[in-house]
Amino acid sequence: MKRKVADFLTDLNNEKFEKKTFEAKISDLESNSGKTMMPVYEYVEEQINLGKLAIGEVKVEDVDAVIDLETNLINLPVAEPQRVSKMISDQDEMDLKVYLVISSPYVNQSGLRIDEVASADDFISDMKSQVDGMNEWVEEKVNDIELNIKEKADD
Repeated sequence: MKRKVADFLTDLNNEKFEKKTFEAKISDLESNSGKTMMPVYEYVEEQINLGKLAIGEVKVEDVDAVIDLETNLINLPVAEPQRVSKMISDQDEMDLKVYLVISSPYVNQSGLRIDEVASADDFISDMKSQVDGMNEWVEEKVNDIELNIKEKADD
């Protein structure tokens, strides 16, 4: 699924993307990331099928952390449209992709981790095949957060 970069940047700067926020506790993500994250995966899949840009967001209630599944053209958060624009403004068209993003002061030194899941086409053609990898990613980042919180408490 190709997107014209100029149109994408206009939509991004005007916040023309669909966003739905879910809430979860870190224990929910730890014990059953699949059940907790599935509504997010399905929401983003639905929005892509409708031809829309999307962010499915999970606010972790008991820890300073937000996990997003979002569509973008580049490996940068949608929340940073100026950086995105600087990186791709010279392109005509690019493939729309799906990314997992976590922001938390406990995930790493930068407080941000973003990884590509798949192209939007691959995601919607067989989202179910992406689920295990996405769940593993979420579990790994949750474990990192918990470990870093524990280490800071021990200091």
